[in-house]
Amino acid sequence: MPSQPNAASRAEEGGFALLVAVISVLLIAAMIVSGTQSGLARDGAAQSGAHAPVRAREVALAGVAEALSWFRRQNVQPVTTFAPRLEPTANPPVNETMDPAVGLVREYEVTPGIWARYEVRLASAEEPFVDTNGNGFRDGAESFTDQNGNGAWDAAAGVRDVSGERGQVAGGAVWLVEAHGELYRRPRGDLPLGDDVNWRIAYDVVATELRRMAVKPPAGAAICARRGSQVTIGNRARIRGGSSVGVAVKPNSGNPVLQSGSEVSGSPATTSVPGWKSGLKGVFGLTLSDLKGMADAAVTDASILPPSLGEYTLTVIEGDALFNAERPLRGTGIVVVQGDCTLAAGSNSFFNGLLWCSGRLVIHGPCYLRGTFIGQDDVDVQGAGGDFAEIEYDAGIVADLLTRMGTYRRSKGIFPVASRPGVVVTGGTD
Repeated sequence: MPSQPNAASRAEEGGFALLVAVISVLLIAAMIVSGTQSGLARDGAAQSGAHAPVRAREVALAGVAEALSWFRRQNVQPVTTFAPRLEPTANPPVNETMDPAVGLVREYEVTPGIWARYEVRLASAEEPFVDTNGNGFRDGAESFTDQNGNGAWDAAAGVRDVSGERGQVAGGAVWLVEAHGELYRRPRGDLPLGDDVNWRIAYDVVATELRRMAVKPPAGAAICARRGSQVTIGNRARIRGGSSVGVAVKPNSGNPVLQSGSEVSGSPATTSVPGWKSGLKGVFGLTLSDLKGMADAAVTDASILPPSLGEYTLTVIEGDALFNAERPLRGTGIVVVQGDCTLAAGSNSFFNGLLWCSGRLVIHGPCYLRGTFIGQDDVDVQGAGGDFAEIEYDAGIVADLLTRMGTYRRSKGIFPVASRPGVVVTGGTD
């Protein structure tokens, strides 16, 4: 008959069992923690992967923004050659790019272990092809010369001057910009992006145009009117040209009507200007569609504009515009009105800049306006009650306006990119 365990043996066995149980619990807990961490890592990787294309688009857009800044920084305007520089030994050093042989190139860390790179590449010409049907485009069956040996026909790519294609006479007015955005995992900081385990996880290309707005009023004058006989300067209207012209009109369009109580001064107070050009193309070198694409605000209803247009902004209004006491004309910049523009009595408007109006331009007091006001139709300026409507030509303000705004701006319009597979066309703001 087997012997029964004594109390000491039973205690020893119980302690061993407890030890095994504790170890098992610890092992299971470790497995749970490990599994949870692994799951979280997988979730994080999945989320990172899901967001990668969006991030690549953002990187490409950062390249466009840098390209715009590069064009604006150049001392010689308009820019006729896209050539970012890297000259570390120059005095002072020049660091516009990481690789001037490619174009405008930057790399930066987005989050720990994730790096971005954008390339705004130099222009490359399209490969020659035989235009059999004479339509100006390469169709799939037409033969071509494979200059780079990649087995496919390559269209023109990179940053290139398309001024002529956009109807501009002078070069450097319009540039087509393509920006490539890349996102990489970088576990090896000692290796370049794309080498070994530093894999690219997302890629995108965006394209837009940079346009130079050449602002050229028909005359240096407080008021420029295409129809001289339709200009009425009424009671309590003060038009001051200073050392420039008060009211300038198109030749052979008649003389302004200066009513009793009006004050018009300048050198001379009124005159006609040879070579008159007051249309959109004449003043801005652009069409209405082009201006809308470049505008900070393009609306069909002026009532939705903010209380102030801001500083050095381009505002395009397609339709009649009414500014009154509830919504005066305030700010500094350029306003284009495709329709009638009215500054109603009591608006208390205060505006610096250039206003172009295709229709009837009515300015009633009280208001104080400095710059140039261009009317293509009737122009009526007068005070209200005991208040004045004042328009003053200030050469300094106009020069500052033309310098700041007569520069490259990013077009928001969508346009085709010739047969470029994988190219995404996008717009956006400055």
